[in-house]
Amino acid sequence: MSVLGEPVRLGPRVARNRIVFPAHLTNAAVARRPTAQHAAYYGARAAGGAGLVITEEQSVDPADRPYEKLVDGTDPAVVPGYRAIADAVHAGGALVLAQLGHNGGQSSSLYSRAPVDGVDDEPDPMFGEVPRVLSEAGLARLVDGFGLVASHVAAGGLDGVEIQCSQASLIRQLVSSRSPRALPFLLDVLRAVRTAIGPDRVLGVRVQGDEGIPGGLSASDAVEVARAVEPLVDYVNTAVGVATRTLPLIEPPMGVPAGYAAHVPSAVRAAVSVPVIGVGRFTTPAQAREAVASGSCDLVGVVRGQIADPSFASRALAGERVRRCIGCNQECIARVGLDQRLGCAVNPLVGGESTAANGYLAASTRAKSAFARVLVVGGGPAGLAAAVAAARRGHAVTLTERSDVLGGQLALASRAPERRELANLVADLAHEARTLGVVVRLRTPVASVEGVDAVVLATGARPSLPSWAVGHDRVVDVTDVLAGRVTPSGRVLVVDAGRGHAATSVAELLARRGADVATLTAALVAAGDLAPTLDRERWRRRAAEVGIAEHTDRVVLACRDGLVVDVLEHLTGVVTPWAADWVVHAGPPTPEVPSLVTHVPVVRVGDCLAPRGIDAAVREGTAACEHFPGS
Repeated sequence: MSVLGEPVRLGPRVARNRIVFPAHLTNAAVARRPTAQHAAYYGARAAGGAGLVITEEQSVDPADRPYEKLVDGTDPAVVPGYRAIADAVHAGGALVLAQLGHNGGQSSSLYSRAPVDGVDDEPDPMFGEVPRVLSEAGLARLVDGFGLVASHVAAGGLDGVEIQCSQASLIRQLVSSRSPRALPFLLDVLRAVRTAIGPDRVLGVRVQGDEGIPGGLSASDAVEVARAVEPLVDYVNTAVGVATRTLPLIEPPMGVPAGYAAHVPSAVRAAVSVPVIGVGRFTTPAQAREAVASGSCDLVGVVRGQIADPSFASRALAGERVRRCIGCNQECIARVGLDQRLGCAVNPLVGGESTAANGYLAASTRAKSAFARVLVVGGGPAGLAAAVAAARRGHAVTLTERSDVLGGQLALASRAPERRELANLVADLAHEARTLGVVVRLRTPVASVEGVDAVVLATGARPSLPSWAVGHDRVVDVTDVLAGRVTPSGRVLVVDAGRGHAATSVAELLARRGADVATLTAALVAAGDLAPTLDRERWRRRAAEVGIAEHTDRVVLACRDGLVVDVLEHLTGVVTPWAADWVVHAGPPTPEVPSLVTHVPVVRVGDCLAPRGIDAAVREGTAACEHFPGS
């Protein structure tokens, strides 16, 4: 058994292995109470092998409500929900704790309609509200709130409590402000919680080790807090980043290496004797094993890896391959930020565990439909997902792809800087398809269909240049650059008509090759769609590093001979000629829908239905068989 698979004692209880499913927002609450979705969601990760599951934050104050679906743990009505969560996780063989916290000045009055309580009167950058400074009596009231919620957790049968002093926490704010009240308040909270849960349940604390802010908390501060609380807790969890100022540190996007936060648990572990949990964008079993084996932590927290593959833990311990998180942040971060239930681009069943069978692998347990021979046309993410899902249902599946590689647009996009992990989704789906016996035929265009019972059309979309580009050889689409068909140099203008990764990816690629690159968009903000997935901050830093100039509020009207582009500036109404050696256009493509001669059912999925994101392609591909008659 590897170190990762060894049991570990957390005070009075023992976790069966060292893989943790840490606290994170799900937006699954209804009326501020836990739901059946919570139980099914956490239960699926327990059944998938996790040793310890920690629920999302439970508020210790009804007035603390930075987002709509924060569970109010002070309401006695939460106890049945806690009991359902405990039963589901225990059935899967894992321990389960509830995280308790108060957001302080990082909260909002949008839903509570009450003043925000904080440690000072400095407005937080996200919500911009001036907090009401808590008095000693106010702090004492919150101590009682922690104790009350802990008693509800115990009544619900959970194995214990974790106190949040990290990303979005009043306690972190006290520590960060160097307030003399910080440690006394935290110790009072821990004593109140221990009294409420008794000696036979687990009590842990999550400390902040790197705020990512000049002069902010560092690993040495985490060590100081950990040493102070060590006599009262059974383990110490760690974190980096602040939920409103440095969010990309907490949920880093694609391109950030595994173990980027290892310096924090390493420092804490060297200072205390209780077990220490480390986090840091671990998305593969090898990364999780290395985190523990290297000694940087005693247990490893894997959030998005276990969202993407609920069986991550059991597969990791068995040495099996997982369906990897690719760090796109489209459904787990951006979607939640829009007040929607948590999802996953690579696992479309996330967020629906209470209504669908747990995990994408469960499709194999469903009854086979009336069709037996399925042809999937197109080997991009939608086609691969459709092939995998159909094969799991027992169909005989053939997948055809007209090019010589699988992956479609993802195969091209993965060639750009910081986007290489897109290829992981293609590789994982292709591996699953071949393991399930899908026949894959490359360099095989399809014009007619014979000898099959149903067709899934996943032919993607083709580039679509604007009318002003007609007749100009050096006005090209981003796919031409990524595919290597052209190599723009000199002065390159990248016209961003899609506001996503296409323009920024090709701009960075060309700038790193030595081109003088400028981007232009009609939007108010350059690369605006990168903000919800937490990619924009890293992009802006890289753009500055390689000298990419970004221009907003501008639209191309025409292109003249000599490659002079007439650009309208919205704010002034002035039209300015821009000279360039090359213009690269990044805009929405056009669905590619071939004419097929067939008399069997045809289901269109992914970009050939309507060009959208990875999540739509995988979701529709996975559900394609459901649309066959008789399914």
